[in-house]
Amino acid sequence: MSTFSGVPPTSITPTTGTYSASVESEITRTTWLDFACIILFLVGFLNIINGVAALRNSAYVADHVLFSSLHAWGWFFLIWGIIQLVAAFAVYRGAGWAIAVALVSVFFNAIAHLSAAKAAPIWSITIVVLDVLVIYGLVSQSSRPRAAS
Repeated sequence: MSTFSGVPPTSITPTTGTYSASVESEITRTTWLDFACIILFLVGFLNIINGVAALRNSAYVADHVLFSSLHAWGWFFLIWGIIQLVAAFAVYRGAGWAIAVALVSVFFNAIAHLSAAKAAPIWSITIVVLDVLVIYGLVSQSSRPRAAS
């Protein structure tokens, strides 16, 4: 006959809620990297939308670009957005090369949006702020790449 004491044999004992310093730093690091990846994915997706809108001569895209034509800017933002989506996914998966690609793409994205600030100043500044957050998240918390899953 078996006796049951009311506690399953695989019970989990409660913890105090404190973590070691290495666990805290890993949580902070992965949180910032995850945040940077999500924002980079968002910015890349918005660049794709802007690129497609510029290529289709949408009414909400102003034709006040710094140089070249609206279609050239449309192709630029479409291709740049795809590169950013790939970089965001690769950084999230832990690829070491992707951090450099993400940093370069975000840096030039900020410059491109600053050059388009005459057409849409609030939008351009918003994207530049998001780019700066991505740069901070990638640079400050990517001292060692996370294990690829």
